[in-house]
Amino acid sequence: MENKDNYLETSKAERSVWLMKCPGLVSRSLKAPQLSSSSSSSSASSSQAVAKVILSIDPRVSSDDNDSSSPQFTMELVGTETGDVPKRYSMDMTKDFVPMSVFSETSQGKLVVEGKILNKFDMRPHDENIENYGKLCRERTTKFMNKSRQIQVIDNDNGTHMRPMPGMIIAAVFNVHMPINFICKII
Repeated sequence: MENKDNYLETSKAERSVWLMKCPGLVSRSLKAPQLSSSSSSSSASSSQAVAKVILSIDPRVSSDDNDSSSPQFTMELVGTETGDVPKRYSMDMTKDFVPMSVFSETSQGKLVVEGKILNKFDMRPHDENIENYGKLCRERTTKFMNKSRQIQVIDNDNGTHMRPMPGMIIAAVFNVHMPINFICKII
């Protein structure tokens, strides 16, 4: 028999989960409290909220309207001290027709199905923060577009590395005759 560690754990496969795609800035701010709470031994600090999700439903709108009756989700980050990072995000919910699942790997290398994706969310900064977020993205882009170049001065350079060495010169014009049977074999 094979080792049992090679099997996929599927006990949680039917559990419904939500997939949230978020900007890198949000991802880093959500991970930061986990890192600090893992260093402390207090159980109270490990259960600190990092964000809250607000569900808004308008009871006046009938369910016959497709787009307007859907619930609106908003996420507010709690305790982020990272300057220009927006604190409020709109979460656009979609349901996929293609079934998808979430997989994870334990520290022992065992693969586990964590559940099937019921809803997918795309995060975008809330309308009130969109200008600051755009500015932040532009600053980040220009920062990574600027390449740092180093200039090195070479003393006593007589240009020998610029001259072609014997055997390096290749003729620019070739007069090649290929036999017809060779061309037919290629086709």
